[in-house]
Amino acid sequence: MEIISASLAPELRGIKEWANSEDLSIRNLKGKIILLDCWTYTCIFCLRTIPIIRRLQQKYSKYGFQVIQAHSAEYEFAKNISNINRALLRYDVRNIPVAFDIHNKTWEAYGNTYWPKHILIDHNNLVRYEHAGYGGVEAFEDSIIELLEEAGQKPTEARDIENPKHEIIDTYGMHFNGIAPEICVGYSRLRKFGNNQKLRPNKINTVVDSSFHTENVAYLRGKWIWEQEGVKFASSNNDGNPAVMMKYNSAKRVHCIIGTSDGNAGRAELKIDGNYLTEERIGKDAKIENKISFVDIRWTFMHNLIKTEKPEIHEIEIIPRSNNFIFYTFVFG
Repeated sequence: MEIISASLAPELRGIKEWANSEDLSIRNLKGKIILLDCWTYTCIFCLRTIPIIRRLQQKYSKYGFQVIQAHSAEYEFAKNISNINRALLRYDVRNIPVAFDIHNKTWEAYGNTYWPKHILIDHNNLVRYEHAGYGGVEAFEDSIIELLEEAGQKPTEARDIENPKHEIIDTYGMHFNGIAPEICVGYSRLRKFGNNQKLRPNKINTVVDSSFHTENVAYLRGKWIWEQEGVKFASSNNDGNPAVMMKYNSAKRVHCIIGTSDGNAGRAELKIDGNYLTEERIGKDAKIENKISFVDIRWTFMHNLIKTEKPEIHEIEIIPRSNNFIFYTFVFG
């Protein structure tokens, strides 16, 4: 973690409700060492950190160490309390207090501009260390022990030499050099698609695909409404062959943040290099029936669609089969 000039920790702000805990405050936790984890369930780096945060809480809580996970929103749908609770259930976040910072007031109070960010607060309620982005257990442990010892504690456990194993890592994979980039397709983040036509924001666009695709560029086919955070399917599921596509240069895992526009269940078919997926490549959240690969969408989150043992180069094609389909982001592992 990065040492910073000590300053009084801002109080938690705008917390809608709590999971796994009664209401907490920085002031009332004075005397403890606090790790404030500012995260969101739509960030793959945040998800990869969950097993590490859990391990540190289990290991050092008896010495007066307390983790608080302040969940803030990167997307509008991540303000939905029902969605956050479903994420806590999926990722087995049961024993750590989670503050629902749905309007990002605590996130802003600590000067955040990205996810995740971790702040270490000492027993005098002073911010002492910060860490931005993903970090293994070695990025946190020395600083935690230092602050515990300052508070009069004497941890005796040996430092962990590797990160804990967890299903999250198996599902979402890890970052590596040369991996395909994350691509958000809403107009607040993406200037244009790879198609040779200009899309109008918040209007129905009939998008023509030339079939020539550059690596790591998002393409559309069919009728879509280009919205601030994603693209919404704008036709019937029997209308031609609509799709969201991307030829990625290298990945072991392919995930997509997808949802529905009305809160009802939806479906999309999946193809890789023009063919339906086989069992060897099917991801955790996808299925195969009658040789057709697809994903059923019951809420908006990061669906794992493709899983391979080694980095591979492919083109993924996501074909809406329900009228309520919304696509937000490509994410790779």
